[in-house]
Amino acid sequence: WYQKGVAIFEKHSIEHHAAAAYHQLGMIAEEQRDFDAAEQWYRKSLAIEEKQGNEHGAASSYHQLGIIAQKQRDFTAAEKWYQKSLAIREKQGNEHGAASSYHQLGIIAQKRRDFAAAEQWYQKSLAIFEKQGSEHYAAMTYAQLGILARLQQRFAESGRWFIQSLAIFARFNDEHNSQQAAGEFLLSYRKAGAEDQAKLNHTSPGFRVVFVCKYPSANDLR
Repeated sequence: WYQKGVAIFEKHSIEHHAAAAYHQLGMIAEEQRDFDAAEQWYRKSLAIEEKQGNEHGAASSYHQLGIIAQKQRDFTAAEKWYQKSLAIREKQGNEHGAASSYHQLGIIAQKRRDFAAAEQWYQKSLAIFEKQGSEHYAAMTYAQLGILARLQQRFAESGRWFIQSLAIFARFNDEHNSQQAAGEFLLSYRKAGAEDQAKLNHTSPGFRVVFVCKYPSANDLR
């Protein structure tokens, strides 16, 4: 369907709509893990957006190009794309978009094991998501903070972050992220010492009932 749209937009030189279709084709290729094709589509979209001075669209393309670079473990390129996107989003007062950039920059810092920078980026992201009531996005950041705490062997803190994220994912019926958060929680719990495990065992009873019922492997905690 996007290709049918592109054919018409290109035929009639409707560049703005063509750029939007290229961007969507990039997202399809990205989902199919065809990163070379995704990058080509995003760059085609970006060329038009930059030419027309469409900064909002360009910021979205920069962000997606950052994700493509990140998935290919080119963290230097990813950081540059995210920073270009962030500069526009901050200038335009697009807080939600900026928060998404902060989150991704946190992941880049974490991959480089710059834990202090990663935590700063995540906290900046989280402050906006919580302020805006964007619970699902906040839950994604809680999960990243959980991973970050575990990498620093702060296991009780790590578990608490995953509990927060899982509670939201479960409420949104997001099975994929719920399962992922549950698995991450169990990993942090198993790595924890007896004292930290005891702290996590004092999790609210309601949460533990849902956790054990929905995720049978949680019975290992008993």
